[in-house]
Amino acid sequence: MSPDHAAPTKASLLKWWSQFTNAQKTKKTPEYNKAPAHDEHPVFGRPLKESLKRASVQISTANADGDLYVWGYIPVVVAKCGLHLKDNATEVEGTFRVNGSAKRMRDLQAAFEKPPRFGKDLDWKTEHYTTHDVASVFRRYLTQMPEPVIPHHMYHDFRDALAKKPYNKDEVIATYKRLIQRMPRANQYLLLYVLDLLSVFARKSDKNLMTAANLAVIFRPGLISHPDHELSPSEHQLSQEVLEFLIAHQDWFLLDIPPPPRTQPYTSWHPPRQSRFSTAPQNDEDPDLVVVPSSDDEPPNANGWRLADRRRRITRRRTTHEHVGGLPSSAPSRRNLGPR
Repeated sequence: MSPDHAAPTKASLLKWWSQFTNAQKTKKTPEYNKAPAHDEHPVFGRPLKESLKRASVQISTANADGDLYVWGYIPVVVAKCGLHLKDNATEVEGTFRVNGSAKRMRDLQAAFEKPPRFGKDLDWKTEHYTTHDVASVFRRYLTQMPEPVIPHHMYHDFRDALAKKPYNKDEVIATYKRLIQRMPRANQYLLLYVLDLLSVFARKSDKNLMTAANLAVIFRPGLISHPDHELSPSEHQLSQEVLEFLIAHQDWFLLDIPPPPRTQPYTSWHPPRQSRFSTAPQNDEDPDLVVVPSSDDEPPNANGWRLADRRRRITRRRTTHEHVGGLPSSAPSRRNLGPR
């Protein structure tokens, strides 16, 4: 292995963290913190539900028979970048740790903030972005959210589950199942999708060098952080342990997600649809894919899920699929990832 691609050491991760915290301090200066025009950044730096209203796509998950069921929605930037990274970056060393080109990242972010499609029509085959550019923009979106994916009011609940050592793994899993189901729907969907994506990379850490522990260090700011602990590195360790545990056991949480309710509570956001009774097929020319409640258009199965696609039996408990251009992607790496 060449020096340029050596496995990340504790010192290198600490250096990365130092650079990140310095950047965060810069953001707090009056000049940097000057609010941009609302239309300048309609997706990045906006509340999750607000960016979802502008640009979202549906996601599905497969049961043991390979049938895909729609269960949620995530921002377009997350789905497009996540799918591209699953397809092209799982064996690239330093994905998420190595920064992309500042100029290309700026251009890619602009593409995801350009109305009216907000990046839905982005064709990676005609673009010049590297996987590090894409991974950096994916991470940037999460980090720039006004509130982490795990809401501030649930921050201590997630940490308390792992605070006492030694812990019982089964009990902790049961606790996190309950906590995740208590989260606002939009946050719940996004968290489970990101955990699924990160687990894909962690399983190939022998190639990409990104273990669950390394990924937890990098994604902690966007997933589980709190203003009270922002400048207290000693508090970050427990949050990183929480995230590492969630990544390592993510399929247990995805297995138990409830179907979308027939009547959405006000705390969750439901994507707009042109017509309640529309049954027009979705295709690559019209990828405005949204969640369809179990009460609409198509009879749900006994569990309240809407069947999105039928496939061959899979051996992994659960994984997610992004509907970014018609039918959900069918790459084997997402459909049959093998036993844990």
